[in-house]
Amino acid sequence: MKKTLLLGVAAVCAWSLTACGSGAEAETTTAPETTKQEKTEMETENSKEKDEYYVEMVGNSFAIQFCNINVDGAKAAADELGNVKLNYNASQDSSQVQEQIDILNQAIAKKPDAILIAAADPDALEAQMIKARDEGIPVVAYDISFNHAPEGALAATVSTNNEAAAGLAAEKLMENEAFVEQVKQATAEKPMVVSCLAPDAVMTAHEQRINGFTLTLYELLQEYQPGAVEITGHTSFEKASENPAAVTIRAEIPPTKTDADIRNQAQKMINGNDVAAVFCVNEASVTALLSATTDGTDHDREKGKYKDLIAIGFDAGKTMKGAVASQYFYGAVAQDPFAMGYEGLKICIDAVNGGEVKNLDDPAVWYDHTNMEEDDIAKILYD
Repeated sequence: MKKTLLLGVAAVCAWSLTACGSGAEAETTTAPETTKQEKTEMETENSKEKDEYYVEMVGNSFAIQFCNINVDGAKAAADELGNVKLNYNASQDSSQVQEQIDILNQAIAKKPDAILIAAADPDALEAQMIKARDEGIPVVAYDISFNHAPEGALAATVSTNNEAAAGLAAEKLMENEAFVEQVKQATAEKPMVVSCLAPDAVMTAHEQRINGFTLTLYELLQEYQPGAVEITGHTSFEKASENPAAVTIRAEIPPTKTDADIRNQAQKMINGNDVAAVFCVNEASVTALLSATTDGTDHDREKGKYKDLIAIGFDAGKTMKGAVASQYFYGAVAQDPFAMGYEGLKICIDAVNGGEVKNLDDPAVWYDHTNMEEDDIAKILYD
């Protein structure tokens, strides 16, 4: 059973009437006793609970299974509460920013009680966030956080700490003995490369995952190559080495977020024989790498063209799970998309009721072929 976020509100009222006089004893008065009928009327007036709630859920992709599991979680919470009408709409894929803006505008026009959103580009939604705030519609973000939300426009966020989750991928890579041996042998004359493949460097989650992986790995590699590690590939993430670089961590960003461009970037990336490991930041980049390697068969550990390439993914899905089970991928970091939608919907209702709401961190876990069938892991590995 999924975890449930319990948020409550407590109100305490105390009346103290005192009068102070110059050198005189203070005189006290007692407020008249509130009748039962008056008390009932006051409780009704102060309560913000409604008989029925209407929540608009706006996703960033119909094409990604992770997003569909988010919706399943929200629907489960709505069914559990029993008095929530949930309407879901999303752009075809996360590259359709304007389409999502149009969907959000339509959602606001319906005057829902709350909006639950996974933003394709949070910075592009400033006008819509302000309008929702001014119309008294609480907005709760899920999966994708807002770094620069207008003041008072965002009630709460349910998401994974993407930097920490991607950092976990870097830590697990450093546990691979073959990889560490390559690091030790690398020189400025014969350097090695670790790539980080992402659909873009704009979406908050992708930016955070790139940063989390590259910066964590940069620090961990100093043990074996002090001062000889650099980060390249995109100006947003560049970090120079103090000495000629023996190891390069490269951010691989395609010109657009279309599936074709991500796949072409993956193909271009692996055509270089110097790539020792690849971290794919989401389902789309995992699919692109597998597509560029003959559905992953080129990763076959005995006879594959890229048998020595260490690939790490993010999230799950049938394709990702198959790649890990077959050991085409070394492993992956998984979130709990069901919990994001479930808890996000619950927070929406608490926000409408005037409750105290706060951000919720949905923790990520590492899985590989050795533990992916364990109960605690298997339950969050969606198909």
